[in-house]
Amino acid sequence: MIFEKIQLEEDEEIISIIRRHWFFLCIQALPMLLIALLPLLLGIVALAVFNQILAPLFGLFLPQILFLYACWILCIWMLLATVWTDYYLDIWCITNKRIIKIDQEGLFRRKTGSFRLERMQDVQVEINGIIATLLDYGSVHVQTASAELDEFKAIFLPKPQEIKSLILQAGDKLLEKNTPIDQTV
Repeated sequence: MIFEKIQLEEDEEIISIIRRHWFFLCIQALPMLLIALLPLLLGIVALAVFNQILAPLFGLFLPQILFLYACWILCIWMLLATVWTDYYLDIWCITNKRIIKIDQEGLFRRKTGSFRLERMQDVQVEINGIIATLLDYGSVHVQTASAELDEFKAIFLPKPQEIKSLILQAGDKLLEKNTPIDQTV
């Protein structure tokens, strides 16, 4: 769906399409799943503490309680769908000529940016913490030769060292291709 929207230039080939690490999705989804179970836990605790008072009321209002809990779960489900959409549509596309960054912000807002590999000056990798080291994810910063302060930065990318080497190899191949060969030796 989103890949058809990427307009490639002549002789441009996609080398890699990169999404964030799966752990990023888990970090965002886990609190929502806990929030989904919160009313159940509160109901169990309330029934255990105030059993004499709440047991008759619970039996009397069971359909309404179940309806409200179903609405609660539906809201949590919609939030999870939004998190999944954001995760799935955030991509870095590395081609043999440029890097394309598509950043989905919410359901109806998307930022797209790209820069040519000839303008690349520096690629930095950050891996912070023991979990990031064990799961092999981190941040990749690519700085360009433009006057803008914007840099291409992506967080929670899987195997950031491999991404860095892939970007540098693509940049080197492009520079070799564009550099005229000196025939005078």
